[in-house]
Amino acid sequence: MRYIITVIWSCIFCEIIGFIAASLTQMQFNPMQSLIIGAVFGLLFAIIIPAITAKSYKDKSKYNKL
Repeated sequence: MRYIITVIWSCIFCEIIGFIAASLTQMQFNPMQSLIIGAVFGLLFAIIIPAITAKSYKDKSKYNKL
């Protein structure tokens, strides 16, 4: 469930950022491209960040054993 919510919010944020960036650079806004980029980055961050932070302290979580 955490991965789904992270991907959804990252897609929403990338749509907003893409719209603003397209307006500032006078380019055409492509919503599908920013949706794909948001999904990829959201999934990467949802997988990578727990693995990195689990090594910063010792606990009994499954990420600490990576």
